[in-house]
Amino acid sequence: MRYYVILFFIPFFAFSQQKDYTSCENALDLNPTGSYSLFFTGKKGVVPSEGVFQHISSPTKNQIWVHFTSVNKGNLTITFSKNQSLVDVLILKEKGGNICSGLKEQNLQVLLEKSIDSMQSLSTQIAVDENDQFYILLIAKEKLKQEINTAFSFELDESEKNKTWPLNLVYNENLQIYSIVVRDVLSKKAVEARVLLQGSAEINGIYRGSDIEMNLIKKIKTGTIRVDAEGYLSSDLNNTAIPISSDFKDTIWLKPIQEGMISGLDDVYFAAGLATILEESYPKLKRLRDFLILNPNTYIEVHGHVNEDNDKNLVSMKLSKKRAQRVVDYLIEGGVEEKRLKAIGFGNTKPIYKNPQSEEEKEANRRVEVLIISN
Repeated sequence: MRYYVILFFIPFFAFSQQKDYTSCENALDLNPTGSYSLFFTGKKGVVPSEGVFQHISSPTKNQIWVHFTSVNKGNLTITFSKNQSLVDVLILKEKGGNICSGLKEQNLQVLLEKSIDSMQSLSTQIAVDENDQFYILLIAKEKLKQEINTAFSFELDESEKNKTWPLNLVYNENLQIYSIVVRDVLSKKAVEARVLLQGSAEINGIYRGSDIEMNLIKKIKTGTIRVDAEGYLSSDLNNTAIPISSDFKDTIWLKPIQEGMISGLDDVYFAAGLATILEESYPKLKRLRDFLILNPNTYIEVHGHVNEDNDKNLVSMKLSKKRAQRVVDYLIEGGVEEKRLKAIGFGNTKPIYKNPQSEEEKEANRRVEVLIISN
C-alpha cells in the first residue's frame, strides 16, 4: 500500500499563545490533538470564590481559557506539565447551557478540579462523545508570568473505528478493480470525502465516500486525484499514477485543520513588479476558494512576500500587500466572506534565502502564503 500525505496546507504542530485568552468569552479554540505551549500574561486582580471558582482559594484574574470540541466518540487524554509556581486546573463541560454566562452558578458540570504544584505533571482521561463542548480553565498566581504545556491524545471508541462510507461502482467482478480509501492521519478513522478522479473515461468524475471501488481496465500513468472533506486540509495529487490491483488500495491521509497552520500557495504568479495575477494562478486560487467554502468557520491571513534589494523596503512592502490583497479580492468575489480574510504584506523582510544565488531561490522568496488564524 502506498501512502500519500500531500497536503494543500503544511501544518505546524506547535502553537504559541499570542492573544489575551484570560476570559471565558475569549477562550482559545484548540483542536484536541497535539501539544501546545500556553502563557499566563501576569494579569492583576482577583475574582469572587463562587460558582466555578467556589473551591479555589483567592482565585485570580491571571487565567487562561481554552475551548475545544470533540469530533468523535472516544477517550481523550489531557496532560499538563509546568516547572514554576502552582496552577489550578479545571475542566468544564457544557450541558445545554452556556458556560460563560453561568460562571457564577453552583451547578456547572466540573469534570476535573486539581492544583498542579511546581515541577509536577497532571494527566487525566475523559470520555467524550461526538460534538461535546469542553472548556479548560487554568489559573496562576496574580501578576505571575509563566508557561504551561498541554498535550492532547485521542483514542477512538471501538465502535467508531470500523465505521466507513463505502461506494461500490464495480460492475464486473472479473475485471480489474481500482480502490481508493480516505483516512484521518491522526485517528486513522475513515473520512467521508469528496473525491475527484481524472485520467480516463472509466474513472473521470466526482464521488463521495471513504472507501471507493470501481472497474479500471488499464493503469493510468498521469492521473489526478483531489480529495476534500469538511474539517480537513485538502489533498491534491497531480500527474500521479493510478494503478490497478486486487491487493492494492490507494490510501489518502487527510490532516485535521488546526489553528496556526501555514503554507505557501504554489503556482500562484504575478506580473513582474506588479500586483496583477497571471492566468496560470487561477486553478490554485480556485482550490483555496473551494477549501474555504467547504470550511465556513476557517479564517485566514494571506501573506505576501517579494524578492527585492534592501534599499527598496518601502516599495517591497507596498507591492507585497497589494499582491496579498489581490488574492483576498479574488476569494471575496468567489463567495468567501470578507470578515474571514486578511491581507498582510511582509515585503522582503522574511526571505527564505537571505542572499539568493539563483532564479529558483529568488522565486522561492517571491511567494504568497496562507496562515489559518482560527477554525
